[in-house]
Amino acid sequence: MQLVQGVISRLTLFWGASPLQIAKVVTHCWTFAARAGDVLARRGERLPGVFAIAYGSAKLALRESEHEERVVGVVTTGQMFGEATALLGHPARYDALALTESKLIVIPSASIFALMDREPRFARNVVKVLAERNIELLEELEAATMRGGAQRLASYLHALAQPAAASSGSCTVRLPVSKTVVAARLGLKKETLSRLFRQFSADGLIAVSRRDIEILDTERLTELAG
Repeated sequence: MQLVQGVISRLTLFWGASPLQIAKVVTHCWTFAARAGDVLARRGERLPGVFAIAYGSAKLALRESEHEERVVGVVTTGQMFGEATALLGHPARYDALALTESKLIVIPSASIFALMDREPRFARNVVKVLAERNIELLEELEAATMRGGAQRLASYLHALAQPAAASSGSCTVRLPVSKTVVAARLGLKKETLSRLFRQFSADGLIAVSRRDIEILDTERLTELAG
């Protein structure tokens, strides 16, 4: 339970809760392990609660078939998914699949609602988190429909570099998932992503070594990201 409490206490959703309140929520949670490729949640099924990743990573995808999908989110250690769906009691709108060996925590919706009823500060934080997620979705929609591939990649790398790049003109970031998943996340073909990485490297913006990306010119990358 110590692992569960540690993970939950660091989730943005629970920033308005005290250690004692989190401890009470933990008593209702459960964990499960997953291997790479395991389905964590299926589109059309109701979620038992909010999912938090203790370690590992997962992708949230819209899938037409086994070989056709659009990745709408990548979730890694210390992050969560399913907040809005679980709290509304609606069926999941995407499939969630483990990208690596992972351990997940399920936080029942009833426990979250009970804490919201008792603690106004926590309730306000839940509203804030969901509102911020809505803004993020709008920004992603704008990027997917109104920005070119180079701008999307620059924005993605810029986000990975924060806040490390704030104090330096260069920094190194590591892609949290494979380039194939990054391409799907950005709505690009893998070949297009590889071409953009080569272009950015030739322009002196970055240096690529497998999944490690050294950002050589943060200012220019920020300008390109818009």
